[in-house]
Amino acid sequence: MEEVFMYYFAYCTWLHDIEIARFMPAAKPVTKAYAANHALRFHAAGDRSDRGWCHFLGTADAWGERAEGVVFEHDESHFAEDYDDFERCCVTVHGEDGKQYDCWTYRLIRPGIAMRPPNFYWEHIPTGLKQWNFSPDYIAKVQAVFDSAAECPRADRPNPSAIPGKGAETR
Repeated sequence: MEEVFMYYFAYCTWLHDIEIARFMPAAKPVTKAYAANHALRFHAAGDRSDRGWCHFLGTADAWGERAEGVVFEHDESHFAEDYDDFERCCVTVHGEDGKQYDCWTYRLIRPGIAMRPPNFYWEHIPTGLKQWNFSPDYIAKVQAVFDSAAECPRADRPNPSAIPGKGAETR
């Protein structure tokens, strides 16, 4: 049977090589890219009030914005992986290599209030953005979105698991 490859658009914590390796160890980077009319936001999941997560906003509120990230090639098995409070969505992104890629990514199912994630989670985001040499303007924009969200009530909580879990309490 022929192995099928897909494209994943990493826009948040999975930009950091440590995180993509935890969740998709065999993923191969293809190119930096952007999703037009999408934006990175931080929200609590639904009615939860314990922490924020990354959210891939694709509503009218993101019109004219660009969510920047990296396209990764991976085997199809990862497309079946579910995580509490997140759903898969499809998006066409524009690569720095001049090509368009039909990708998928995760977004919150029901974004709640704008809220920052815990420090252990947040630290992967600026590290990944710098690792991939995103522009200082984009890094500053992500920082401003983070700063404008409500503080995480448990910002200093430790990472609950070295092994990625599917449940919200283990991530």
